[in-house]
Amino acid sequence: MQQGNHEVRTAWGFLAVRLPLPQDEQWKNDQVTILQALGVLDPDGNPTGRLDAVKAADVARLTQEDFDRERNKMIETCSQCHSQNFAVEQLKRGDEMIAEADHLLADAIREIAGLYRAGLLKKPDSYVYDFPDLLTFHDAPTVIEQRLFEMHLKHRMRAFQGVFHANPDYALWYGWSEMKRDLTEIKEAAAELRQHKN
Repeated sequence: MQQGNHEVRTAWGFLAVRLPLPQDEQWKNDQVTILQALGVLDPDGNPTGRLDAVKAADVARLTQEDFDRERNKMIETCSQCHSQNFAVEQLKRGDEMIAEADHLLADAIREIAGLYRAGLLKKPDSYVYDFPDLLTFHDAPTVIEQRLFEMHLKHRMRAFQGVFHANPDYALWYGWSEMKRDLTEIKEAAAELRQHKN
């Protein structure tokens, strides 16, 4: 809250997704999967009507210029007490945590999307596509989907917010580590569903 301004904005927005997509190919693919599960992109990668809602709500940075402007504000604020190099390095570490968390979340999303395609999970009627819809978390019809939504809205948020609040212990133990557990549970449950089909 710089100079008492309550417009708390960050370069990564509220959900740690942004455009343009990262240049790192794996991270880019992971972010596309997450954007698909948020319903901003359809399963083929095309923009949906939800992208307009994201634009209107201004909860994500959708241009490089917007991202850079908010990032530079953060660097300027942090540099009032720390060296600029330290501030830049800490923000870079935050980006790296998002990339690690995204890889785990995208793996879980793909696992559950595969269960829809295989007919092992019934797509809820409210879903537009045979793909998890992370914004319908209160309507998750199965335990495996509930685990995915908790992984996204609780554990990924803790990893993301913890690292940018300079609390690596919280980001690791209550965020990333929990995401690792979530992914293990999702993969085990998916394997059981596939085994019962055979």
